[in-house]
Parts: sequence; C-alpha cells; structure tokens
Amino acid sequence: MAGTERDAAQRILERALCLEMDGEAFYREAAGKTADPNGQRMFLDLAEQEAEHQRIIQRQIKSLSAAGRLADEALSAPTCDYAESLFPQGLARAQAVGPRASDLEAIWYALGKENESYELYRQGALGAQDEQARTLYEYLMAAERSHFEILMSNYEEIQKQQYRGS
Repeated sequence: MAGTERDAAQRILERALCLEMDGEAFYREAAGKTADPNGQRMFLDLAEQEAEHQRIIQRQIKSLSAAGRLADEALSAPTCDYAESLFPQGLARAQAVGPRASDLEAIWYALGKENESYELYRQGALGAQDEQARTLYEYLMAAERSHFEILMSNYEEIQKQQYRGS
C-alpha cells in the first residue's frame, strides 16, 4: 500500500475505531434504559456487533503500523481523541437515552450515526486503490447498512404500534 493511501487508511480506521467504541457504549446505555425487551435485545446485539468491528479495525490499525499494509494481526490498544464524541454526550445523550427519551428518539439518533459511519467507509472505499482496503471498507459499509435496516425496521414497528394505540 502506497504511503498516501496508507496514511488515509490509518486516519479512516482511527476515526472508525472511535465511532465503533462510541456506538457500543451508546447501544449498551440505550439497552439499559429502554423498557421494551425487544428493544433491549436489539440494542445489545448492535453493541456486540460494534465490539466485533472494533476488533477487526484494531487488527488492521496494528498491521498498518507494523507492516504498512492491511492484514490479520494481533490486537492493540486503541488511541482515540474523545474531544469530539460521535455519539451524543451530556444533554444530547440525556435527550437520546435519558429517562424522558422515547425508544423512537434513541433509534432515530442511532440511525443518523449508522449513516455517518456508512459515509465514512463509503468515502474510504471510493478513494481506496488497495484491494484489501476497499474490501475492508465494503465489509464495514455492509455492516452499517445492516444496522441501519435493523434500526429502521424497529423504528417503523414502534410507530405502527403507537398509531394502533398498542
């Protein structure tokens, strides 16, 4: 992998790792605060998927640092700048998953974050010359699309239940 593309991949993967870590924490908190058992399972499942993405990304970051290319290597500790959280913090987090937040509000916020992740990976794939990098980004794009579809399906189901008065 050429130096410029390697540097771009490193930046994308470091941003992605922070996004996945934030996502896992957000989904675990949302699971703890939603009253619906199906919603709890959905959020916990998404949290586990975000944790798996972290492991994949960590291996790739380590490989880029050590060998200058993407490969399947041992995990390393992440280094993230938490100055800009990708999932809500403070008042925004309280509004998304606080005691007065609805399940719909938490899902709506998560939909936006999944879209943001998808766009990060899409931009990486569009700029990737390296086939391994493009394959990794496409894998992560597919995962984020799946998350988006799961969330949207649940969002629509909750809306239908509310409309019917259930």
